[in-house]
Amino acid sequence: MRTRINLDRHHSPVQPRLDARGRGQALVEFALIFPIFMLLLFGIIEFAFMLNAQLSLNYATRDAALIAAEAGNNEAADCLILKKVNEDLNPPTAEGNVAAVHIFSATETGGQLSPVREQIYTSGGSTSCGSISAPYSLSTSGYPYTVRCNDLDRGTCSTGFTGLSNTGVDIIGVQIDYTYRFVTPLGSTINMSVSNEMRMEPVL
Repeated sequence: MRTRINLDRHHSPVQPRLDARGRGQALVEFALIFPIFMLLLFGIIEFAFMLNAQLSLNYATRDAALIAAEAGNNEAADCLILKKVNEDLNPPTAEGNVAAVHIFSATETGGQLSPVREQIYTSGGSTSCGSISAPYSLSTSGYPYTVRCNDLDRGTCSTGFTGLSNTGVDIIGVQIDYTYRFVTPLGSTINMSVSNEMRMEPVL
């Protein structure tokens, strides 16, 4: 003979309150942690895009400075430099965010001369160099192609456009002023400036 024993489970009235309290605590913790998590996530994303922009600008200025060094005092020099800048700024870096391009005479240590000798081109408009044109407008003319020295002996070059201790060809630099626009809600814009300098190729 089997005896069936019925055990009635009595639920304490305290249990539902404990469950509700636990769920409430979890929601509070989630509400506190979620903004921090999103901030870290957006920060990582933004840092990656910003680093990409920095590397892209560095690559573009290095390439443009190389073109400047090879072009020397050629009439088409500035347009070739500006076109190279635009060619090297690949997505997500945008040509439209370039505020200005500086083509300047540099010292032996790579800085700008004092007083500054530079050409400044702002984005927009059009500049023609013979048969070549670039979508930039000249705003400051202090270092035109006609005064750039690629003569190794500097026999026909002006001393006012090179470093005091530089006895050879000019050192020419290219700087890009870039407006970085945030891709996340963390901010709006940051102004970036990147430059590279190279010694001009001498004409022997």
